[in-house]
Amino acid sequence: MSRRAVVSRILSIAVFILVIGLVFAVTGQIIRAKFIGDSTSIVDGFYAEEKNDIDLVVIGSSNSFCTVDPLVLYEEYGIAAYDFGSSSQPMNISVLYLKEVFKTQKPRVVALEVNMMTSDSASSRSEAGLRWGFTNIPLSADKLQCIYQSVGAVNAEYFSYVFPIFRYHGRWKELSRTDYTYFYQDKTNYTKGYLETQAVSEERINLTEYDFEGAVQIEEENAYCLGEILQLCRQNNAELMLFKSPRENWHRYETEAVRALADAQGLRFVDFNELYSDGKIALDMAADFRDPQHLNDSGARKVTSYLGGYLKENYELADRRGEAVPNSWDEACAYRQRKGWQAYMDAQTARECIEMLQDDRDYALIVTDAQHNGGVRQWVYEDCRVALDLEWQDDGIRHRKIGESELVLARMGPLQQVLIDGVEHYQAGKRWNITVYDKILGSVAADLMFDE
Repeated sequence: MSRRAVVSRILSIAVFILVIGLVFAVTGQIIRAKFIGDSTSIVDGFYAEEKNDIDLVVIGSSNSFCTVDPLVLYEEYGIAAYDFGSSSQPMNISVLYLKEVFKTQKPRVVALEVNMMTSDSASSRSEAGLRWGFTNIPLSADKLQCIYQSVGAVNAEYFSYVFPIFRYHGRWKELSRTDYTYFYQDKTNYTKGYLETQAVSEERINLTEYDFEGAVQIEEENAYCLGEILQLCRQNNAELMLFKSPRENWHRYETEAVRALADAQGLRFVDFNELYSDGKIALDMAADFRDPQHLNDSGARKVTSYLGGYLKENYELADRRGEAVPNSWDEACAYRQRKGWQAYMDAQTARECIEMLQDDRDYALIVTDAQHNGGVRQWVYEDCRVALDLEWQDDGIRHRKIGESELVLARMGPLQQVLIDGVEHYQAGKRWNITVYDKILGSVAADLMFDE
């Protein structure tokens, strides 16, 4: 075989492998599980952040991103923080996440939640925890090494983490519109990685067993991972601190085991179970937890407020509030404020409601006037102008893009419809119906009805 033929064959094989790899990558992106609101949103949101814009990174398992609310840190102390964790995250994946942090960010402080420090390294590596941890992290040598550490072999299981199509090939029948559109959606995480929830535990939480006697041995592998995390921080001029979120079934003997390790490395360690037990932080056992292991928004605000004071006292963290150019934390705080009650929701008439919103380009209004004579008029008010005006005489349907959503207006006999992303928002019963779409939130903020 000639040299040219050999080169041609090698190139053909390389192109074939490249094409197969691209097919696996694209199809894997479509069919893989998407943990929206959890690890997927947290990881993708982190990579959407501006380079070198984060001053404090919080890493660890779900106890980290259900405890530290970065927007509270920013509102009260001006600290620009991000929760970069995943559910049930083993310590070796925490190392991987920190490596990813330093590829794009230069945080002054890294806060590690230590819930997984005292766990059995083997039993803590459930498939769910590994899927949550690996799925949205970009493929790299660090990720491949971490997968090998977790799986222990280059086998079918290993490749299922490299190419998710091998694990999720059975999801074809349950794919939704989101699976296909997630590629080009805005990945900005407006909670900065924090998991919002107002849910309250059905049973009162019990932290009174904190002083029960017992013993725990921190595995050598977990201690080694802590050493890796500390080394990464020192190499990148960041300070490492440890903290433990409040939860049931955490005890003082576990605190002392972690503290001994922290003291040996010269690290600060804050345990909120200890602070609660010693009466230094007030938590409501009936209102501040979503379940025995995690805080809700009420509890997270209390713990975060305390942590913010501790951080400002012990570390050099800039107050980013009031910068000349609004930063992404300013935008995130504005986003959160828009999700709550707004003044227009108390409008007494349709005219009053429209007048309150007509100069705000971030709102779109879908107005329906079901006139007393049986006629129906609908219009879309967007970008401070009437963008669509319909006076229905016959049955019909109109499609329109509104923000990131699909709007459908329809008339079928006596029935009127306002569908946004397939969800009905028209409410019969009064003359005026106004659906308020918030373009910042990317969703409907209110459905309002008025007699006049």
